[in-house]
Amino acid sequence: MPSPTMRPLRDLAWAAIGLGGAFGCMRAVEALRPEVVADDPRTAEDDPFRRELPRAYAVSAAAILASPLLGAGTGRLPWITGPLGLGVQLAGVGLRVWAMRELHGHYARTLRVVDEQPVVRTGPYRYVRHPGYLGALLICVGAAVSARNVAAVALTATAVGTAYGHRMDAEDALLRRDLSGYADYAATTHRLVPTTG
Repeated sequence: MPSPTMRPLRDLAWAAIGLGGAFGCMRAVEALRPEVVADDPRTAEDDPFRRELPRAYAVSAAAILASPLLGAGTGRLPWITGPLGLGVQLAGVGLRVWAMRELHGHYARTLRVVDEQPVVRTGPYRYVRHPGYLGALLICVGAAVSARNVAAVALTATAVGTAYGHRMDAEDALLRRDLSGYADYAATTHRLVPTTG
């Protein structure tokens, strides 16, 4: 049986590995980002999100790093969730990169529509409207799962999920307004979680 004095150190190590994995995953995603077909200027729709997401990431990071201090009686997850969280992060990278590449240069950091931008219904966009955001959520939640504490997972999912939820609200409104055919696509495709049938 592992020593009780070693448990907090192992938990801290997994929290650091998970958080480091999240940063590494986001860097990998940026390195694999295709060239954007048009300028990527800031828009008014982006301003609230540009403030909200960094706050959500900070809450997530704090929850992940503080989770080992909570002790074993406060929702500690089994040891297997450490490596499992890293797998979830890698799946998030794969999904986000697939989503970026499927848009062929229309995957921008800002909310905008350019001339002759198509509605993409292939790749992961067959199943959900926002697979890139789902990938980002998997990266963040995977980091929290690696921390092996229910509180870290709950706080991360809530903070980052809420921020991306607001981003998806703004993006859906913009695309319904400015992208021909998007409203029909949105009526037949789920927002974030695919379903069968």
